[in-house]
Amino acid sequence: MSDVGYLTSAERKYLLVVFLTLNEMGWTRLKKISDFAKVKMPSAKQSLDSLAKKGLIYYERRGAITLTKRGKEIAIKENENIQAVKKFFSEIMLINPEKVNEACWKIYFEMSDEVVEKFVLFAKFMDQCPIEKPVFINHFKEFLKNGSIKSECPFLHKTEKGGN
Repeated sequence: MSDVGYLTSAERKYLLVVFLTLNEMGWTRLKKISDFAKVKMPSAKQSLDSLAKKGLIYYERRGAITLTKRGKEIAIKENENIQAVKKFFSEIMLINPEKVNEACWKIYFEMSDEVVEKFVLFAKFMDQCPIEKPVFINHFKEFLKNGSIKSECPFLHKTEKGGN
């Protein structure tokens, strides 16, 4: 994240939106971006102008919008990060799939760079962990369902769990 510290969270978000709305020819339009971001076109245009000034997109009024090489590198990294967060929300936090995307976009772009970096690293770690599904995820599912953990945890002794 530190290599994009000169970008605001809104600029990072719009760079990702440009990337996600590119057509098969490698370009997009302002209307498509504003629709995807659910904002009015003047709001999207302001961020796009800023990204163009920073050399991350090619953007001419009423023209096609494309990413520069550096813009594409940053957008790809942002996409990898947000996908890791989405996977964490859906597979670890067990958030309803219909709510994952909205929650992810709201939370991801509001976190500080340091928090995003640690969160993404943890999400990627959980995805790459050699243990197929960490035991605590099953306990979390049980906790969500019952409000408590009733099954035996292989990592806790009964005395630590409050038992005998």
